[in-house]
Amino acid sequence: MGLEIAEMRGTDNGQVAFVADPVGVAASLRPLLQDHAEACERERRIVPPVMEALRASGLFHITAPKRAGGPGHRLTTQIETIAELAKGCVGTAWAYGLLTFITGTTLALPPAMTGRLFRTGDELLCSASATSGRAVAVPGGYRVSGRWGYGSGCLHADWALNGVMIDTEQGAEPVMAFLDLRDPACTIEDNWHVAGMAGSGSNMIVADGVFVPDELILWTSRQPPAEMLLTMEGLEPRDRWPMEPLHPLGVLAPMLGAATALLEGAVQAMPRRQVVGWHYAGQSGSEALIGAAGRAAMEIDSAWLHVRRAAAMLDETAQQRVLTGYDKAQIQADCGYAMELLRTAGNRLMDVAGPGAFALSSPLQRLWRDLNVGTRHNALNGQLSLELYGRAIIGLSSNIALLPDIQPAPAWAEPK
Repeated sequence: MGLEIAEMRGTDNGQVAFVADPVGVAASLRPLLQDHAEACERERRIVPPVMEALRASGLFHITAPKRAGGPGHRLTTQIETIAELAKGCVGTAWAYGLLTFITGTTLALPPAMTGRLFRTGDELLCSASATSGRAVAVPGGYRVSGRWGYGSGCLHADWALNGVMIDTEQGAEPVMAFLDLRDPACTIEDNWHVAGMAGSGSNMIVADGVFVPDELILWTSRQPPAEMLLTMEGLEPRDRWPMEPLHPLGVLAPMLGAATALLEGAVQAMPRRQVVGWHYAGQSGSEALIGAAGRAAMEIDSAWLHVRRAAAMLDETAQQRVLTGYDKAQIQADCGYAMELLRTAGNRLMDVAGPGAFALSSPLQRLWRDLNVGTRHNALNGQLSLELYGRAIIGLSSNIALLPDIQPAPAWAEPK
């Protein structure tokens, strides 16, 4: 399967897969993911047959930069790929999305880091960015301890890129540290027992004095400013993606696929599904139900429009100029509003599908549960995201820690 789908390109650190059409590859894997979606939810991880197929397909490296032998695909392509996988299994797509993004990001780092992290080229990385770890300086590096929740994909990862606080002369400084999950000082606490999104395997990552060498610490304060990235030679588009919008866009991607699959399943069954107690030959005989299906489809279409606008800000606009705080606030609002549209569409489609869709034997109820849990991720909170956008327009301070500066507002919004 691997060579039929992915061309393998050699690098100094092993093999990186080059996939020309990742969305098409993801679509070809949908039947396999559908067949194992129930097992994925039951076992709360990507099941072995699916994991083997994903590895063989080369999809884990789709955002790896060209300088590392990867295809360097656009963020929009990554979102479309994750959404396509989610049509088959939302939990698998969620874990895949986090793994592929962090792995691609790591492959874009300098050789001093990638040489340590990628010994075979098959390594995968997850991340929990909350700075809930502490580091103590020791010769050659740091001893890191901490607990990080929501480590999506951690059961399949070799390394975790987690948030850590390091004491410096200027005070405690947040950094990102690469933790070797194969080290006995690192463990996974099995605490991910949830009503939906169980297959993402978002368990707790625990470190008890794991050693992290100096070379595997990413100092946020030492990153070049965005203005400099526009002029530096040898960079690729992904190097100019600002950090703040990436997480909401990444976790929204599987929700797009979940809602689309729910739409397909509900609509395909309408001609043969009876409306018990009502005078219709089937659901498709009711104009009210047809209209509800059409409205749900438009809500999903609208969510895609907002997501594509947000992704284009990184794929296109950020390649030409530095995104302002207002731009990033708008992207966050796009994501939060898209989330509301998708959840509303999912609930509407279950109204169309009727009580039978809630039977445990129906895949629609699993999609609906995944959609309702996944869209409640704090990075997708619609009300708070729209408040952020309103604050940016009015000229008030930010309400989100990740984005302290949301100015300047556009000229039309400035007080006269």
